[in-house]
Amino acid sequence: MVRSPLPPQEKLTIAVNNIYPGSGLLYVAAKQGYFTQEGLDVTFQPHSSGRDALKAALDKRAELGTVADIPVMFAAVAGQPVSIVATLYTASRTHGIVARRDRGIAGIADLKNKVVGVTLRTDSHFVLSTMLARQRIALSEVRIEDLAPEAMLTALQSGKVDAVSTWEPGLSTASKALGENGVEFRSEKRFVFNFNLAGQTDWVKANPGKIQGLLRALLRAKRFADEKPQQARTMIVDAIKMDPGIFTAIGPHYHFVVQLNQNLLLMLEDQARWAIQTKLTDRTVIPNFLDHIYMDPLTAVQADAVTIVR
Repeated sequence: MVRSPLPPQEKLTIAVNNIYPGSGLLYVAAKQGYFTQEGLDVTFQPHSSGRDALKAALDKRAELGTVADIPVMFAAVAGQPVSIVATLYTASRTHGIVARRDRGIAGIADLKNKVVGVTLRTDSHFVLSTMLARQRIALSEVRIEDLAPEAMLTALQSGKVDAVSTWEPGLSTASKALGENGVEFRSEKRFVFNFNLAGQTDWVKANPGKIQGLLRALLRAKRFADEKPQQARTMIVDAIKMDPGIFTAIGPHYHFVVQLNQNLLLMLEDQARWAIQTKLTDRTVIPNFLDHIYMDPLTAVQADAVTIVR
């Protein structure tokens, strides 16, 4: 049987948070050859946070980046030309705080005046603030130490910080490392965090064909993950070098998706209000986030995956 020739390959660089499972569908699509079949020669550019991955895209060192809501929100509030083209992953109870008991911390209220490691302008920053607010503690009442995700564990173990606010797998890794000296607080189940694919708006709008091909490949990857979850998990665990036990443990709290839904818009608006109220920005007006969600490519390849009310 004569095989059909592959289409011409177009190069595409995607900046990925390569230590977080939210980028998982990209690795499945690459492993299964779906990008190649869509005529895309995809290169992954590794970063340890979505914040840095998005910056790479906005700085034009990559075409797209995988990123949570918070960095997109800050970029939009600052007037930067950023556009989300799809959400690839949703998660609840995969963010939280790990603290040292020997620093007198038994509850969240005990974090007042303590040193907390945070990756600024990421979900970990937002989660810390909201968890403190429930105890009537302002963000300014803790001492923030800006840390890259990969520096969290060492800082916590060495005592440089009293606690860290982070996400999986770092959350479970830190808790496990501290053992009985550790205490863990997780975000509430009702907080559903999105992990997205975003880029510089001009590039996104100028390349609908590439994005549609990319999304078709990712939709195939999602079907593969739904039908063969164990195989998909193995591919993702190998790619991000994550403890399989942690991946399995957080499994009930995450979902691989290719969608644009109303929760994304609501979260961006809530987080913008938080940034304004906590004076993390000098802006005072919440932008229209519909201007920062580019729905056309996903609508073209799978219309029912877009449920945002325009």
